Amino acid sequence: MHELSIAEAILDLARKSVPRGGTLRSVRMTSGPMRGIDTQCMQLAWQAMGQRDVTLRLTLLPWQMLCADCGRLWQQPELAERCACGSTRVRPIGGDELRLVSIEVDDAEEERSPSCMYTLSKTS
Repeated sequence: MHELSIAEAILDLARKSVPRGGTLRSVRMTSGPMRGIDTQCMQLAWQAMGQRDVTLRLTLLPWQMLCADCGRLWQQPELAERCACGSTRVRPIGGDELRLVSIEVDDAEEERSPSCMYTLSKTS
């Protein structure tokens, strides 16, 4: 189950981004279809690491396809073998994304605003 190693890496990166005195509350991430992440396995891996107080929000991205004949670019949940124009010269664009999009943190020092959102730009 490769989801466990991915969950560990995402959690490690998220924790490193939490400001001093803050408490991590949620992690939002996206994954391309080539990563082969199963959402249920990812949630089980997250819970296996003892992260019951930190919510994981995972968005699985669709395939982005490009037709070499007509230039059409489209998205769909399954890998395409044929374009709407009939061409079989289609290929996926990207698909191996794994991104920590944002974290939500409770800031212990600031009572008026109990949580804040940090958006991270690190990708792998």
